[in-house]
Amino acid sequence: MHVFLTGDKGCGKSWAVRRAAELLGRPCFGFITRFEGPDRHSSSLYLLPASAPEQMDKAHLAACWQDGKLQPVPGVFDTLGAALLAEARMHPEGLILMDECGRIEKDAMVFRQEILRCLDGNIPVLGVLRRDQPWHEFIKAHPHVRVLTLTERASESLPGQIVKELKENI
Repeated sequence: MHVFLTGDKGCGKSWAVRRAAELLGRPCFGFITRFEGPDRHSSSLYLLPASAPEQMDKAHLAACWQDGKLQPVPGVFDTLGAALLAEARMHPEGLILMDECGRIEKDAMVFRQEILRCLDGNIPVLGVLRRDQPWHEFIKAHPHVRVLTLTERASESLPGQIVKELKENI
């Protein structure tokens, strides 16, 4: 079983995913996304390897602000994103992180195919889905995916519940 969290901004989805990954104790592969600074409305967004998340450089730049909108860097999800997921599938002892699948990668078809390959595989996947994104339907409908919707701030017990879900199928 693969587990994805969704819910409103700021409810602790990424925190719960990071904490669950720590508790699971498996090496993490895949990707995380991070803004360069605390203000998401002026910071660039980076697509980082889950195994080494501190590489905020041009090679990992995923989106930047242009004309008041966060605009994706063309091709970054279909190249870097897909490569990070393909590499993650080579580590059966690991955990594949996908934090976060948002709106800017909706047209990245190679990336989406790589997500599907991960979901079809046996390596546990733990991820975050930005709320109300129509392109996520193939993830939500996958027979090996459980989506947990957070309606309030993530509780301290949530990471343990996620680990229990993942361990039942490892």
